[in-house]
Amino acid sequence: MFKEYILYIKVNCPFCVKAISELSHRKIDYKVLTADVCPTKFIQSLKEAYDHPSFPMVFGVDRETGTYTWVGGCDDLVTHLAHPKKF
Repeated sequence: MFKEYILYIKVNCPFCVKAISELSHRKIDYKVLTADVCPTKFIQSLKEAYDHPSFPMVFGVDRETGTYTWVGGCDDLVTHLAHPKKF
């Protein structure tokens, strides 16, 4: 499990709300970036790079190395939080 996460979300997305709720409930740090205000080409490149067409898009942050690791969407995040060693 990571100590911090970055979430690309869409406004009014129920899965995005659930992902934020899961992190908040566990008191895990996270940053939210609203895809609605990001450049369209940037969001499209993320979707293509990770073969993930929906939101949220969740990344774990390794503070020591400054690297980001793809986690997935809301269901992937929930699985990751429940079973971090299996993920």
